Amino acid sequence: MSLVKQKYDNLRFIRSRLLAAGGLILSIFLVSEWFAHASERPNIILFLVDDMGWQDTSVPFWNKTTPFNQHFRTPNMERLAKQGRRFTQAYACAVCSPTRTSIMTGQNAARHRVTNWTLHEDRETSGKTPRLLPPRNWRKQGLQPGNAPTLPEVLRDQLGYRTIHAGKAHWGAYDTQGSDPLTLGFDLNIAGHAAGGPGHYHGEKNYGNAEAGGRTRPWGIPGLESYHGSDIHLTEALTLEAKQAISKSVADNKPFYLYMAHYAVHAPIQPHETYMPNYNGKKYPGTRISIPDNEARYASMVEGMDASLGDLIHHVESLGISENTLIVFASDNGTLSLHARGNSPRDTGRDTHSWPLREGKGSAYEGGTRVPLIVSWARLVPGSEVQKSLPIPSNSTSKSQVIVEDLFPSIIRWAGGKIYRSETSVIDGVDFTEALLGEPEPHSLLNGRALVFHYPHQWTGQPKGGYQPHSSIRQGDWKAIYFYENQVWELYHLTQDIGESLDLSQAYPGKLERLAITLKQKLIDRGADWPVHRELKEDLPLMLPDKMN
Repeated sequence: MSLVKQKYDNLRFIRSRLLAAGGLILSIFLVSEWFAHASERPNIILFLVDDMGWQDTSVPFWNKTTPFNQHFRTPNMERLAKQGRRFTQAYACAVCSPTRTSIMTGQNAARHRVTNWTLHEDRETSGKTPRLLPPRNWRKQGLQPGNAPTLPEVLRDQLGYRTIHAGKAHWGAYDTQGSDPLTLGFDLNIAGHAAGGPGHYHGEKNYGNAEAGGRTRPWGIPGLESYHGSDIHLTEALTLEAKQAISKSVADNKPFYLYMAHYAVHAPIQPHETYMPNYNGKKYPGTRISIPDNEARYASMVEGMDASLGDLIHHVESLGISENTLIVFASDNGTLSLHARGNSPRDTGRDTHSWPLREGKGSAYEGGTRVPLIVSWARLVPGSEVQKSLPIPSNSTSKSQVIVEDLFPSIIRWAGGKIYRSETSVIDGVDFTEALLGEPEPHSLLNGRALVFHYPHQWTGQPKGGYQPHSSIRQGDWKAIYFYENQVWELYHLTQDIGESLDLSQAYPGKLERLAITLKQKLIDRGADWPVHRELKEDLPLMLPDKMN
């Protein structure tokens, strides 16, 4: 009997005993035959950027280069894209905590119910609309231990990884267990806590803490006291600490999972001084339009984030492990565009920073949820025995539609594991390895599936422009959106109209109805929470088009 078969039989026996005893299924994963020993498994870096839009990079994720791609400087992203595969139709949630919880659990936001950003377990973070209150039972406390098996728990406990968290956590609210990444499966926590943004990016300002060596809630960054009073930018401090953690794992001969979750490029928009000369006082490339001060600061933050990516790549190269280190680059939602930004390179004012996509972070439209995604080995080595396990085609592009919860089963697969689904740990994500290595087969789960988005909250500002409580579905070329405030449906054909400028709901009522039925059923199946009528205090479920006539 093979070692893998023996482990599988042992796990089946354990599960049967637990079920007989009325307990939970504790192990639903199995080491595959890809890697017989932990030391053979790839190191994995999930490099997650906060609020980075689909166009906030010099790497084109559309079918042409845009003014944004000419403006931003991200040479290390370019290198990663040339070595690996970029996904032009990758999606996250409209805001941060839901995305981060989906990565951790493999569950859609409608199921895990952390549907908005979190901070205090007893305080509402949703904005107000004239008609609606936020859902009454959404998880304001955020992700907590025991809600579901987490990605770092699986990698650590079942696949032998050292799990390292660096940067923004933003899972559990203040004064809950989930505010500490160590309770959610990480062996090491670098500067992660309950808040989703930094009080300040500059070491001279103690990263938002009032006093050097102290802690100021809610926005002061913890755990970086040794950098207080220095001229080291927060992005750089996190990178230095992450590099030390990597070196320690290599010295201990442990494969590592590094969740490098930068606070950048989240507000406040403050200069990364090293890179300001590239933008300050200059014009957008190919135009006579001066770069506004705020946009110069934002671009410097983007370039600083990219420099961090390069530093990590160089570090694993210096340690001799780049051939066996996999990097996944992603963002947690669309770009910050509604507020805190200046004129875009198109000189069209605010809220156009995602062009050709519509709107930005917090919105139901593509600018709110479509994000950059690249998967690559840290160094591509032709003929590498290690990389034969995952032969990612270099300088390649995939149009497959993937969503943030897909990272959970995919990363487990790439680490040498396989998921066995169970009723006690439901996973909505789909392993997208087929799309990473080539084109999915016709019968693949990746083809024709429906991507579901559920944000039943008012993020900020007024309920307009897509920034209002909504649910939406994308299936194939089509996307349908439901806005709860005015009970309005919209329908778009994204291949022909990526900017969602032509609402086809009246022209294709049959298509809209089919998508609406699918969306509502999936939300019900996942136990979605609904907005509440402000006066009647009743839940207001999604209403199908035929019920609105």
